[in-house]
Amino acid sequence: MKKKILATLLLVALSASTLVGCGLGDIEEAKELVSAVKDEAEKKNAESEDENKDSEKEDKKDDKKDDDNSGVIVAKSVDTSSKFAYNVTNAVIGTDPYDDSTFIVYVIGTFENNSDEAMDFSSIVDLTVKQGAFDLDRSYTRSLSKLNYAEIQPGESIPIIMGYKLLSGKENVDIQAVDSRHYAKQVLFEHSYTIEELVNNTNEVIDEYDDYISDDNNDEIGSL
Repeated sequence: MKKKILATLLLVALSASTLVGCGLGDIEEAKELVSAVKDEAEKKNAESEDENKDSEKEDKKDDKKDDDNSGVIVAKSVDTSSKFAYNVTNAVIGTDPYDDSTFIVYVIGTFENNSDEAMDFSSIVDLTVKQGAFDLDRSYTRSLSKLNYAEIQPGESIPIIMGYKLLSGKENVDIQAVDSRHYAKQVLFEHSYTIEELVNNTNEVIDEYDDYISDDNNDEIGSL
């Protein structure tokens, strides 16, 4: 709009200069014409500015409505994290309580129920232990298995010990824990242990609890 007003004033100035040679009276008339057109241009400019201000006010109102989300449903971020926590604190090697020739990797961890209802570990956590492409079979230990099915109250945390039969003494042991009830099957824990790491973990536990653990199988574990 400002460009249009400027063009009008330039046109009036050009018209006035054209009329200068027509005598003094014509000059006065030209000045009056210039003044009249200038006033009209300023009037239009003022009106245009008022219209712009009104338009800006309306835009601000519309923006405010948008900010207030009036009549509009806005999607909000939702906490999609798991309501349960599981972490493996250690993994060691032992022997099957019913078969001394079968070696077991014991996965020692903690499970915390952060939901608002009682849950048990076995119904929430899908724990997979592998060597290579093969899933390791669970080893049943009556005293330990009771914990896996124990009811855990909201906010409580309990130790969880799971046993799995090793297939070899060479391949890594890969552990993954998944929240089976999570919509995206959220991974709660994931780690890979070498056999050497498992043996070292075992020896550290043996050294720490030397007075309580029998040394009968120590040589076998070291040479696994």
